[in-house]
Amino acid sequence: MRIRFRTRDLLYAVFVIALPSLASAQVPEKSCDTFLLAPRQVNGKAVGPQSCLLQETNTTYEGRALTRLDIGLDGNVDGYLAKVGNYKEYFSNSPDLVFPQTWGPREILFGVAAYERAKGASMTIVFPRDRNAWNGKIWVTAHGRGTSFKQGQLKVWNRFVNAANPLEGLDRYDLLMLSKGYALVKTRRTSTEGLGEIVTTLDDGSTVDYAAFNDTARYVMDFADVAKKIVADRLGQPPARVYLYGHSAGARIGRAVNYAPGLNVSRDGKPFFDGILADDPAAGTWYPVVMKDGTDVLFSTAAGKAAFVPQIDVAHQMYNNIWEPQHPAWMSNSYLENKRNNARILRDKGITKYRMYEVRGVSHAGGESEGRRGEIQNLDLARAMDRFIDMIDLWADKDVAPPPTHSDWPELGDANRDGTIENPALAFPEIACPLGVYFSYPESTSGTTSFAPFTGDGLEPLDGKKVFVDMNRNGVWDFRETPTQAWRRLGLLQQTEELTRDKYVACVERAAHQLRREGFFSEKTAAAYVERARTADLQPKRVVSQ
Repeated sequence: MRIRFRTRDLLYAVFVIALPSLASAQVPEKSCDTFLLAPRQVNGKAVGPQSCLLQETNTTYEGRALTRLDIGLDGNVDGYLAKVGNYKEYFSNSPDLVFPQTWGPREILFGVAAYERAKGASMTIVFPRDRNAWNGKIWVTAHGRGTSFKQGQLKVWNRFVNAANPLEGLDRYDLLMLSKGYALVKTRRTSTEGLGEIVTTLDDGSTVDYAAFNDTARYVMDFADVAKKIVADRLGQPPARVYLYGHSAGARIGRAVNYAPGLNVSRDGKPFFDGILADDPAAGTWYPVVMKDGTDVLFSTAAGKAAFVPQIDVAHQMYNNIWEPQHPAWMSNSYLENKRNNARILRDKGITKYRMYEVRGVSHAGGESEGRRGEIQNLDLARAMDRFIDMIDLWADKDVAPPPTHSDWPELGDANRDGTIENPALAFPEIACPLGVYFSYPESTSGTTSFAPFTGDGLEPLDGKKVFVDMNRNGVWDFRETPTQAWRRLGLLQQTEELTRDKYVACVERAAHQLRREGFFSEKTAAAYVERARTADLQPKRVVSQ
């Protein structure tokens, strides 16, 4: 019996391990070379995708019939690198932004870097099967740093699709875009430097293998060019609008596209991207500053300002690490201060098609599934991202400006300089009407958070580095408040009042509907918050330690 059990276990394990490959193998592969554009000519080099393969599957989401294409590309792309200094590995199409902001003067070299679909150079395109269900627009997405083939985050291009579950690999933001009728283009690239995964040939004749596509806007744009041609072929018309969503390093690409002169230009001379949604740009950079002979020349002309397309930055207030690279004195070591300074500089330069929305209680991660994943629990930023997507579209397509910038920094939030912050950072009902405290986990500078409830029992928790979480803001490691005690301290209750169901529901209703009135929540989201408040547990479970 023992032998049979082990054999069956082994066979089961082999079958499970093989499932992804078997599922992928069931989907035929075919060439998509007919959708490749002519190579771009840059500094005498021909660059761009050179070979295209695709797999096609059909699926549905919220009753919408969708086509999914998983595409792998081989090719090369242009950019610039340094050989010394901080951020030398960032293969960039905006060298005047990147390298002066991360080091002193140094030689910057043009180069061409190769990418391979066998190492994960790929994208997933999803669009409605019925052209009448398409709104005529595309969202292109760019992920952040920390993705590579060698470390396992990227897979061979044809291992992303699962025939048994064609929605696999699409996150909450992707599904939001699809639910609104957009076509989705989800790009993937090596964004971890120093691995030897990318070989770059520089114009001095040397080759280096330390680069990553962290800052390579042209990579994303070349992939998007192929995607636009495929979508136009399948749906019978070219997209009327193309938008870029990026997170972290992907958001920094979004900034660079909008800031670097001449970068956001398609082959027909029109803007390549019609709007940018930059979700928590990495380290709060890049700044919209280009210094020439001691003078900032960026956006110094009417033409430069006119080329700026609508951009929304979503600043996750809790993600505030120390930025260590050598940088000019006019930049900050603080991620959060960099995010705020970016907004101030654009305002002072007269850029009107820009907004920054600071969100309390959110670290670098957002849009996570509800509930706990081990010790991780994040606010669901997708509830506001739903509206940010709409805002970019309305701004670009109908010239309907979104609400003003919101920040807890008086320089940005106090619009009329009267000493009152009229436009504070966004506070979701979980923050405005708290039943506990969100804190960065496992340490104070982490990109994820955990949640400590107000139990009235035991000590305040420790994070993953054994640093106490100051839930009651008194500066010492001591007791956890009850919800009533916390609300009295916060001024949500009078000192003699108790927290009741009616008071809690009323608070949540005020917070949710304030965000709805300002345009940050939909009617559906606001109503769902109120409904949940009617049954939420106001007496958190007893916790002895955490």
